[in-house]
Amino acid sequence: EAAMLPAYVEDVYSLPNATQYAIDIRVSFDPARLQAAIEGEVHIYFTNQLQIPLHEITLMLWPNEEQYESEMDAGPVTIAGQQIAPSFDAERLFLSFPLPEPLAPGSSLTMSLPFSIQASGPIGGWRPQRLGITEGVFIAPSFYPLVPRFIEGNWQTEDPPYRGDTTNSDTAFYDVRITSPAEFELAASGVEIERQENDDGTRTQRFVTGPMRDFAFGIGPFQRRTRTAGNVTLVGWVLPAHSGDNDRMLRAAATQLLALERLVGPYPYQELDLVDAPEAFGGLEYPGLVYIGTVGTSWLIEPTVHEVAHQWFYGLLGNDQLVEPWLDEAFATYGEIIYYEQAGYVGLATSLLDNWRAQVRGHSLNATPIGLPLADFGTEWQYTLFVYLKGALFLEELRQQLGDDAFYDVLRAYYDAYHYGFPSGEDFQQLAEQVCSCDLDDLFDLWVFEGGPVLLP
Repeated sequence: EAAMLPAYVEDVYSLPNATQYAIDIRVSFDPARLQAAIEGEVHIYFTNQLQIPLHEITLMLWPNEEQYESEMDAGPVTIAGQQIAPSFDAERLFLSFPLPEPLAPGSSLTMSLPFSIQASGPIGGWRPQRLGITEGVFIAPSFYPLVPRFIEGNWQTEDPPYRGDTTNSDTAFYDVRITSPAEFELAASGVEIERQENDDGTRTQRFVTGPMRDFAFGIGPFQRRTRTAGNVTLVGWVLPAHSGDNDRMLRAAATQLLALERLVGPYPYQELDLVDAPEAFGGLEYPGLVYIGTVGTSWLIEPTVHEVAHQWFYGLLGNDQLVEPWLDEAFATYGEIIYYEQAGYVGLATSLLDNWRAQVRGHSLNATPIGLPLADFGTEWQYTLFVYLKGALFLEELRQQLGDDAFYDVLRAYYDAYHYGFPSGEDFQQLAEQVCSCDLDDLFDLWVFEGGPVLLP
């Protein structure tokens, strides 16, 4: 409850079967040597929400994936006092273990396991990484054994190509205790509810979240600044060399948050943290916390408002980032247009759309549909061009066909129907057709599902 705005506390009780994570970790960090370590334990309270019994459980170890500058170990698993040795896939991307007895539909269990991570850096350069050290900052998203989604009779454990986001997870709850060097500041998803200064030069902080589908933190010599946007507290954490950008970043984030609350739906949490993470791509989105990789550069506003938009698109409105990445990236990219319009820079919005049209129009494969799985895009540039830019242009085309009022009615209805859930592209189309009382098959087939020559003036 502490993590939620008062008007949305009841949302906590609307998800009684959501997975609950209790995590207790100790973090060591030596930025000079580009070394960091996490060591601790996770207790996972898990309910079988399927219609079939489960005979085994799989947990993802994302820090072992190639986009994470780290190595992770975990296990054994303990259930009801019984230790179970897990098995690992060849890349140690996930572990699996048999259950002492089948877990019936609607039944629950608690599993616990120790885990450790060795992280390094730098994470920047021509091939950025998602977890590791960058210019004195240690960023750690998805650092714990994570319950993947169960799809079509199997746990979703595929190793994604190096082109887009990696993780998919259902909405859950987090109670996380982090002990870290007191000389550094610590930003994390959710809100801090306890703090203790320890005699050994460390500090222990406890964070809790409302319903969120992931958890992330960052440690560094940050300067902290806050700003309110409606009832939400925005917290900017930047390196001292970038202190002049903190207010600018927070102003843009506040404008975007208020615009998306008005046009899409409420941000139900007390806090949103924006963490300076140099060269962490343009930025990285996690629920309640975003890493901004461009603080200290001239390209700050668009990454900031893009990652804030992800709090709605993927954060609150989940989607399969491996199968239908357009459902979050196209929407977050179009969030840049929404920001410029709402901030009074309509000319910049128009120029940005024109630029995207020119880039898509100039590509020899411009008839490619935006709704392809991540693995079907041949290159990282094709993924960016068609999912982000052409995806945003599709939303602009939908808006032009429906009109502004109906377009935003669709987004609000989408939020109302699916926040905390996991909608598909077909779900979005069906809802849009319900709102507009019109047939959108031709539009969605042309742009999203089948592809074809699109008129881009």
